[in-house]
Amino acid sequence: MEFTLAHGTANDFVLLDDLEDRLELSAALVRALADRRRGLGADGVIRLGAGGADSEVFMDYRNADGSIVEMCGNGVRVVAKHVLDHGLVTPADPEVVRVGTPSGVKPVRVVDRHADGRVARVAVDMGPPILDAAAVPFVTDAPDALRHHLDVDGDTISLSVVSMGNPHGVTLVDDVDAAPVRTLGPRLERDGRFPAGANISFVEVVASDRLRLRVWERGVGETAACGTGACATVVALQRLGLADRHVAVDLPGGRLEIEHDGHGSVIMTGPAVEVARGRLDAAWLATAASDHPTHRGEPPER
Repeated sequence: MEFTLAHGTANDFVLLDDLEDRLELSAALVRALADRRRGLGADGVIRLGAGGADSEVFMDYRNADGSIVEMCGNGVRVVAKHVLDHGLVTPADPEVVRVGTPSGVKPVRVVDRHADGRVARVAVDMGPPILDAAAVPFVTDAPDALRHHLDVDGDTISLSVVSMGNPHGVTLVDDVDAAPVRTLGPRLERDGRFPAGANISFVEVVASDRLRLRVWERGVGETAACGTGACATVVALQRLGLADRHVAVDLPGGRLEIEHDGHGSVIMTGPAVEVARGRLDAAWLATAASDHPTHRGEPPER
């Protein structure tokens, strides 16, 4: 089995080409591949499946713990770069590839290329945010999910809830470096008011057009970047009157640029990087799908 290692703003993935839809991507295999000491190491695994009538390729994404994910913003950028750089698909427009996901088709447009023609940066139409609490899903009697005060083990947390195809909770902090991401993050991820779990964003407002962000990702742990988290955070802060239409979001792994006019789609622009390609050892692969311990990604260096 051949693989590619790639990342988007240091949110890293194992890519598996499967355009003929022959591979069964089990949770155990995902955990083995994502293991940073006994496998390849990654925040998640992406199987590139066959596209449909309205897409050139399908992104079947799993978190490092093997759980299925509806959408991954950094992952969709990496997928678009991969299929364009290696000629795996032939879109009608060579600068745009339509990536199918469980939360709908995401058109990805090339913004910059390297001197040799390889894709460097892309812009993704992430679609409109979901603001209805029940659709996030988030359990509340409030009319929407703009601002909630949650009691978590005696602490009161102010949280805004948004879905970008996957659920997010956003909380403001004074200093993102000192934010309790690794302690409060997992408690909020598994809070019963999020029946499907949630990604939790801790955001510091530097200016109305610049944010600093750290994200605790559902099924992974803290990651160096989260594309859907950056989008959800900008939407939440716009609704609170704290963010402009164009916002630079600085994460531990790099910068993402988010654009949203308050109505339609959220546009995310950022880099995509291929690190390595190779072939899995047959003996390792033969035992990899056996019961493998649940994995949570190592936190990024700070």
